[in-house]
Amino acid sequence: MKIKKIKKIVLIQPNYAWMTKRTWCHPPYTLALLKAVVNDRAETIVFDPNFANLSEEDVSFVLKKIKPDLVGITSVSTEYYNTSKLLTSLVRRALPEAVIIFGGVIPTVFLEEAMKDKNIDYWMIGEGEVSFPKLIDELQKENPELSTIKGLAYWQKGKTIVNDNVFLEDLDQVPFPDYSNIIGSRKMSKVSMHDYGNVVFKYAPGILAKKYPSAMTITTRGCPFKCIFCAGKTVSGQRVRFRSAENVLAEIDLLYKQGIKEIIFLDDHFLANRKRAMDIMNGIMERKYDMAWRCCNVTAWLLDKEILEVMYKSGCDFLLVSPESGNQYVLDNIVKKPLKLNSLPGILNIAKSIGFSVMVNFVFGFPGETWDQIRDTIKYAEKLNVDIVNFHIATPLPKTELMEICLREKLLPGDYVRNVSKYSGYGKGLITTKEFTPVELEVLRSFEWDRINFSSEERKKSIMRLNGITREELENWRVNTRRNLGVNSLIRNIMHTSSMNSA
Repeated sequence: MKIKKIKKIVLIQPNYAWMTKRTWCHPPYTLALLKAVVNDRAETIVFDPNFANLSEEDVSFVLKKIKPDLVGITSVSTEYYNTSKLLTSLVRRALPEAVIIFGGVIPTVFLEEAMKDKNIDYWMIGEGEVSFPKLIDELQKENPELSTIKGLAYWQKGKTIVNDNVFLEDLDQVPFPDYSNIIGSRKMSKVSMHDYGNVVFKYAPGILAKKYPSAMTITTRGCPFKCIFCAGKTVSGQRVRFRSAENVLAEIDLLYKQGIKEIIFLDDHFLANRKRAMDIMNGIMERKYDMAWRCCNVTAWLLDKEILEVMYKSGCDFLLVSPESGNQYVLDNIVKKPLKLNSLPGILNIAKSIGFSVMVNFVFGFPGETWDQIRDTIKYAEKLNVDIVNFHIATPLPKTELMEICLREKLLPGDYVRNVSKYSGYGKGLITTKEFTPVELEVLRSFEWDRINFSSEERKKSIMRLNGITREELENWRVNTRRNLGVNSLIRNIMHTSSMNSA
């Protein structure tokens, strides 16, 4: 498909609240990365309807005013598949002549379904920092060589063409995200890095900063583990790839000069290379910045007293770990996570003694898991010396072993694949086995979460602090969770109540 000269590009994400799903005013990190790699090819604008809760009509108005030649749409989760389809149809109606490219998580893990959307011209699988600019270049040639673009999918003569995907090797070659020229309102006003950095993420301790403005970044990609419920190996590969400590510190220097006071690392495996992690933390201390940091998840078996002390001294005082199950058999044979449960309480006690606040995540409701094994998880969680424990219900996601098992054994609603967005949500029970039903899991999750987390005044105060909420908000949260069995109660609490509150 040869098109006219691409002079203007819009990179966009939907307003995730359009279809009553939860919304997050995250900085559009992946769009800012793509903007950085295509700035030299065309005027590039990031448009974020999610930031100020723009309506469909608002988005259409802005797109018609900008009149881009090409629109790149990102997706963060299959939970928002229907929302993404709503956006693609809206873009096509507003810009019938524009080229529409759809990337991110959904085409990467759910390509067959995604390619049924006739509003889209091209689908990008996996990481787009190399493939996206190459596609722009090829589209403007007389005879574009689309087969040379890794991770590209498209229709050709009624057949789907899917090029092999590859992952970037040298992450240091990826430029830092470009947060300039982001539009966030119908009036075309700009959203600055500080606007995003002053958002308070209530009810989300993993990304609720202590100091403002904050910023988010990712320093590793890939996961070598085989947890049954995770599609990480498809999204980012089975081998951990690292940005160098020097590269990470250079970005921190830049962010600090721009006034950022806290860095939130969105990595799954920030500690995977111990020397690199130590170099980053020592580099932060050497700079003597008035800056805090946290990681949204850490691998529990990589923690020890030495690394915890360095983390704390360098500005991190919050830990989020995810053992998933409190039963070793389930962990080894069903979840397939290489953690020894008897090692975790000791390391968490050390963390608490140093001064860390600690949150722990568990998942139950897997095929093959017994009711007694699920109860073991509750008992294990209750004994941990932590501030918050969260219980999630196993949710089958595309490109996971869990979904393959559930489909093969017919454990899900018959229309699950067609309506995966409707069924998504880690508080919902979906799987039915001879051991449990969805409603049993929902009742257990919501009431045990309440019983354990609010068992003392001290814990209540800690949870209020870590979630950035008042006593009244805490009690409303508890009531809604009990009365709705956890489903949608948190969504109601966070929908825009915190999105525009600065610290």
